[in-house]
Amino acid sequence: MNTSENPDKKPTFDAHDKEKQLKAESESWNTNYVADAQAEDIPVIDLSDYFKTGDNNSLQHVAKQLKQACEEVGFFSIIGHQIPKSQIDRTFQKVREFHSLPLAQKIAIKMDRPEWPVTGIGYLPVKNRKLPARDTGNVNEAFIVKASDSVTMDDNQWPQPEAVPDFREVVQQYAQSMENLGKKMLPIYAAALDMPTTFFNDAFISPLYRLRMTHYPSTPPSDEFGIAPHVDTSFCTILAQDKPGLTIYSERKKCWIKAPALEGAFVVNTGELLKQWTNDKFISVKHFANNNTENTSRYSIPFFLNANADYKMTCVPSCCSSDNPPKYPPISYAESQGVIQGE
Repeated sequence: MNTSENPDKKPTFDAHDKEKQLKAESESWNTNYVADAQAEDIPVIDLSDYFKTGDNNSLQHVAKQLKQACEEVGFFSIIGHQIPKSQIDRTFQKVREFHSLPLAQKIAIKMDRPEWPVTGIGYLPVKNRKLPARDTGNVNEAFIVKASDSVTMDDNQWPQPEAVPDFREVVQQYAQSMENLGKKMLPIYAAALDMPTTFFNDAFISPLYRLRMTHYPSTPPSDEFGIAPHVDTSFCTILAQDKPGLTIYSERKKCWIKAPALEGAFVVNTGELLKQWTNDKFISVKHFANNNTENTSRYSIPFFLNANADYKMTCVPSCCSSDNPPKYPPISYAESQGVIQGE
C-alpha cells in the first residue's frame, strides 16, 4: 500500500493518496492484448489431502505450491476444498433469481441510500462507478453483503423473502462456508511464509468480509469492461464463476491472460492487504472482467476476506530484516481503507 518517507525514515500511509495511486495506475495499464492461458499459467492446488489429514507433510506440500503462486502469479485455483458442488450450484441459482427481479425491487435496496445506516452493502446497478471506483461505469450489477465484529447479517439489506424465497438463508450459509474455508487456508499461508501455522489466527477471529454476487449481462463487443482493471484490497479473494470472463495480468509472463473456469474449483488471488503484510513478497494481482457477447449472462461470486477490521498488521517477521526493513507502518484494515468503501 502507498507509503512515503518522513524525516525519521519511518514508513507512513495515506488511504486517500493510495486510492488515487491505484486508480491512476489502473488507468495506465494497456489491456489491448490478451492471451489464452496455458496449463501452467495459473497453478491448481489440491487441498484434499491436507484438509482430510492435517498432516504436516501435506501442509508443507501445498504451502510450497501456494508460496510459488503468490510470489510469481498471484492467482491460483483450488480443488479439494470440501465445499459441496450442490451448495455452490444452489447459491448461483439464488443469485440468478435475485438479478431477474424487476429493477424497482432491486433499487429499493440500493447501496448507500440515505435511509440505510450501513454503507457498502446492497444493490449496485449496471454502469455503477464503485468497487472499483472508476470514471466510466462497470457493465455489471451486483448485490453485496458484508460482516465483521461490528456488522452482522441483520445489518445488511435483503430483498423481500417472498421475492426470492430462501435467498437470505442460502447466501448466509455460503458466506459462512467461505469464511470457514478462508480460515482453514490460513495455516497454509503461514507455512508458505515460514511462520508458525497459528501466525494469522488472532488476526481473523472476527474477519471483515464482503460477498459480492455479480451479474454480467451479455453485451455487444465494445471497449467497456464488465468490471474495470483493478487490484483487490483484500487479504485474499475466493471466486466462484459460472463461465470464463476473468482476465489477469501474469507477472511471470508479463502479459494479460484469460483465466479458465475449472469445474468445481475456486479461483483465489492475493490483494493489497496481503501484499503489504508481506512487505511486497506476495503479489497483488491486476485483473478485470469482460461480459459475454453470445447472448448469455455470466455470474460470479467473489468472497473478499480481510483481517479483523481493527487488527494492527505488522510486517510478517520472515519478510523483513535489517537489509529489507518494513515498507509499511503497522496498520489495521480499517485504517488502510480510510474513506474507501470496500474493494
